[in-house]
Amino acid sequence: MNAKPGTPPLSDREKHFLRLACSELTYSEIADHMCVSPRTVDGYRESLFGKFAVKSRVTMALTAVRMGFVTL
Repeated sequence: MNAKPGTPPLSDREKHFLRLACSELTYSEIADHMCVSPRTVDGYRESLFGKFAVKSRVTMALTAVRMGFVTL
């Protein structure tokens, strides 16, 4: 998926996390799926919250769709 121009740069792992976070998986399930610790998932989440200037998972998902990182 190609992001729209002017979007913040994301690492491949952040993009992978973002796609999973836009699903029904819990953060613990995302950690298992990505083969990382729950603390690492917390780091991805906090990084994306900062890059997107959001405070919740729902707003992060909506922003990801608007920016073109995730499609419905």
